[in-house]
Amino acid sequence: MMNNFVRGFIDGSLSTLGVLIGASAGDTSIILSAGLGGTLANGVSNMLGAFSAEKAKQYGELRQVEKAMVATNLKDSILDQRIGPEIKKAGVIDGIATIIGGIIPIIPFFLMHPAQATLVAIGTVLLLLVILGVYLGKISKENIILSAIKMVVLGIVIALLSFGVQYIFTPV
Repeated sequence: MMNNFVRGFIDGSLSTLGVLIGASAGDTSIILSAGLGGTLANGVSNMLGAFSAEKAKQYGELRQVEKAMVATNLKDSILDQRIGPEIKKAGVIDGIATIIGGIIPIIPFFLMHPAQATLVAIGTVLLLLVILGVYLGKISKENIILSAIKMVVLGIVIALLSFGVQYIFTPV
């Protein structure tokens, strides 16, 4: 289930950062509304997406076991009964992690001017991406520095794209 947490956390922090940067030319109330609304919508969406994906995966694996057992129906078996809680756990973890990841870059906007808050949010998300990159590098037995760099580059690309969109739509 750690994969659900990491996926949700990365998605929440990066997508919310994009929303915040895109809205950062506006008033603080607009930035906070966009950030919080986007975070909650993303969290619920990811929860539903994780439920659906986990259900398809779990039942697909169950059908493979049935096929290997030659026409055995495992409906209501112990294996079948374990699937429901696994689906719920995957969805809840993914959704909550998305919301946690999304709230982190929003916090600076409660505390400081939007221009400063935007820079602090970007720095905070990039730091978190370094930590996640190191963690992912360790568990995948890859070079942790390279793994961290990949994550940071992803964050920078998202920030640059978001600034580009903001630039296009911000009146002069």
